[in-house]
Amino acid sequence: MRKNLDARSDVQKIGEDAAADLLAAEGWTVLHRNWSLRLGELDIVARREGCLVFVEVKARRGPAYVDPALGVDWRKQRQLRRVAEAYLALERPVFTECRFDVMGVVVGPSGVEVTRLEAAF
Repeated sequence: MRKNLDARSDVQKIGEDAAADLLAAEGWTVLHRNWSLRLGELDIVARREGCLVFVEVKARRGPAYVDPALGVDWRKQRQLRRVAEAYLALERPVFTECRFDVMGVVVGPSGVEVTRLEAAF
């Protein structure tokens, strides 16, 4: 069982790295990765100009028949909103716009494929 847990965390790490790299290539500044509290965790917090984005990364080993980004249900959305509210209260970032993106990452034999739902909820 430990081997499966390690494999899952490896895929998630690869996914988060790919998502952060894509954001950086698009001109986003990654402020935090894996920012966490008892309430939960924000995978990536990034800013570009006045826009602050909270990114949830869903990574799977491929092939993916369903986009992993679709794996964020209403419970997860509620949790992410609560953690983001705590982040805003504690970190007090300066921004004019704020949104939640979900990035789906499929890790397969031919490489890594990243999709994004901007302003997902």
